[in-house]
Amino acid sequence: MTCPRLEYTLTHDGRMGVSRQNRPRGRAEPKSKFLQLIMPNYDFKSLSPIDFEILVRDLIQEELEIRFESFKIGRDQGIDFRHWLSNDRSIVIQCKHFLESGYAKFIRELEQVEIHKVRKIRPNRYILAASIGLTPKQKEEIRELFTPFIKSSKDIYGNEDLNNLLGLYPKIEKCNFKLWFASIPILEEILHSRIKNISKDSLETIQDHARYYVQNESYNEALKILNKHNYCIIAGIPGIGKTILAEMLLLYLYSYGYEIIRISEDISEAYSLDLDNRKKIFYYDDFLGQTSLAEKLNRNEDQRILDFMHTIKRSKVSKLILTTREYILNQARIIYEKMGRAKFDDETCVIELSKYTRLIKGKILFNHIYFSNLPDQYKEYMLKNRNYLKIIDHPNYNPRIIDLMTEFSRIRQINPNKYLNFFLSNLQNPSEIWRHAFEEQISQASKDLLLVMGSMPEEMFLEDLREAFESFHQRQATYYKFGTSPQDYYRALKELHGNFIFSDKSKDRTIIRFHNPSIRDFVKSYIFSVDGLLYAILNSAIFFDQLIKLWRYGKEETDKSKMECIIRKKSNELIGMLRKTINCRDCQLINIIDGNMKYKGIWNRSFEFRAFQITSILEELKDEESMKLFDDILREIEKRVEKRDSNIEDLVRFLKNLKGTNLLSKVSDEFIKKARNILFKKPDWIDEIDTIREFVQEFPEYVSLNDKESIKSYLEDIALELPYDTNNPEQIRDDAEKLRSLANWIGVDLSNKIEELEDHATELESEAHPDDYGDEHRSSIGGDYCSDEEIESLFLSLR
Repeated sequence: MTCPRLEYTLTHDGRMGVSRQNRPRGRAEPKSKFLQLIMPNYDFKSLSPIDFEILVRDLIQEELEIRFESFKIGRDQGIDFRHWLSNDRSIVIQCKHFLESGYAKFIRELEQVEIHKVRKIRPNRYILAASIGLTPKQKEEIRELFTPFIKSSKDIYGNEDLNNLLGLYPKIEKCNFKLWFASIPILEEILHSRIKNISKDSLETIQDHARYYVQNESYNEALKILNKHNYCIIAGIPGIGKTILAEMLLLYLYSYGYEIIRISEDISEAYSLDLDNRKKIFYYDDFLGQTSLAEKLNRNEDQRILDFMHTIKRSKVSKLILTTREYILNQARIIYEKMGRAKFDDETCVIELSKYTRLIKGKILFNHIYFSNLPDQYKEYMLKNRNYLKIIDHPNYNPRIIDLMTEFSRIRQINPNKYLNFFLSNLQNPSEIWRHAFEEQISQASKDLLLVMGSMPEEMFLEDLREAFESFHQRQATYYKFGTSPQDYYRALKELHGNFIFSDKSKDRTIIRFHNPSIRDFVKSYIFSVDGLLYAILNSAIFFDQLIKLWRYGKEETDKSKMECIIRKKSNELIGMLRKTINCRDCQLINIIDGNMKYKGIWNRSFEFRAFQITSILEELKDEESMKLFDDILREIEKRVEKRDSNIEDLVRFLKNLKGTNLLSKVSDEFIKKARNILFKKPDWIDEIDTIREFVQEFPEYVSLNDKESIKSYLEDIALELPYDTNNPEQIRDDAEKLRSLANWIGVDLSNKIEELEDHATELESEAHPDDYGDEHRSSIGGDYCSDEEIESLFLSLR
């Protein structure tokens, strides 16, 4: 069983502010320790012009205790927000997000543009808010310019005034996570707290995502699902925005006192944490794997995930967010019977392109360009002739492609005049994003490193990757006759870090993984698209995991011609590599828990587990060499059974996998009987009875009536030992459910014991803790329809 690494992030007290009605006028709401760290000195650089407008509206509404009208995107005619006093009397708010330009440009904009708009609309009261700081003299100059519409300098809000309002109304600040999460003190507080397993790079990535994020229909939908069910599965195609939506929900819940716990590989350790007395939000990204279901779920992981979902659903304070690619979720429903029955329809938020209105698409593109480091000539060409509309309206619009194509490091070699065409070509064929960088921008050593990583597990130790890299790199150098250097590996790591790959620490060891799932997707596709490359990696593999990974990728390819070519022409070499690596050490990582210490370690899998993995390959090859290898594997397992040195669970899995294949005919009755004898040695745990059940269901002809009576006796004895040494009510309920299932299967009445366990779990469960996060999070979403002119007004601030 694998043990998940959990990444903890700091939580503040998250108390709700005192309601407006119950506090004296002008008195600040109580502020948490968290908010006191960063107030009141925001520069508002983390906000786009639209975000800034919404913040100003909310603050002034709170200050004046009146509601202002909001308008759809368009040329504002001097009005960002309006409040009618009567039929012909109004209060107008105008927002100006001037960051780097300074006061001189700001006052020139007011004199040349804004004052003329105001004289046309003639409001009774005009309120001006700006993100720059203003002196008393400057405020007086502005007041005189807008006389008689600005009644007092109090109606001119500069940077310091807005920060003061944020201090008075922390509820609004809390809702604007784009504002507070971008603060350096927040990151420093998180990094210097009791957080152990989260890196600064990870936090800064979420920080960047928060700046770009545009709230859409999926946000409210997912939040409603969390409110109703306590857990939510966010699904969708690659790059559609699953991870960023999950991160924004985490930040929102974080602001209400939830402790964020990131699970990286396996759900099981979450059971050891208190789910009822402290608010926790569990986050499990790509919980079914990044590229295929086969690489993710270990034995019974599907059941553990379902059990934990059931646990969370009953929790009074804890919640769970999971993300997955929609096609992998569909695979899980087909392959895993229990997940198929669960369906998850009500608990799943599917992000679809149709949920991105034209305005939302425009805002996403605008935010990425606004916060990008693109030189002005690239931005100007995007604005020319409304070229941005061609991207917004492209049928393959995808937020991840928008993100990648607005990073200057990726397009610096593209002439500004060709930027739009390059952008559109990548929307048409997303793999071209990485293909250009891969083929044109990195060294041969870096290419070889990425290709090797494509054959490795999702994450690996630095030294294991080096060993696999050097084997492949030297093979390629010999074949293509290019020179190598002992420093190639570390130079490649340095070149790729940050864009293609990501590194992290566990104890004193370095872990490497792809920076983005789309990179793995590209590498996988590239391996199967280039003649000879698949065989080159297979031929130089040093880990058994590499061969199994590539085989699975080949079976998942729509065009299986590459793998079939290997089977037809290179089957002997493939068998030779399987034979060579089947006893090699593992490189797959798991989470190891030693007391309070959690760290990454190697998952040392049994010979029987590897035999189980290899049988599907041998069954498909069906040639002389593959049968010889199977015979050798079978003899090795027979020796292990004789010595009672085999892994029983994996042995049953191996035998179960042979059912329905021609390979089962090679297994003698005597061997299966010996396996049965080991299996029926008195079990100590309820999970061992579950393994016995699997064997009985697959091989009933080898089980006698006396055996079944023994199982009843074993189950009754184990029931007496329950609950195990735990005070976790959810674990006790889980054991009770397993006991009920096994008792029904074998035909023994254990209802009293099951009732006893469930009553004990009920006694341990804490009192209800109502959710205390509210629904005041304001949306800046526009209507479904948005004209070209309205989109243009959005992009005007880029000029």
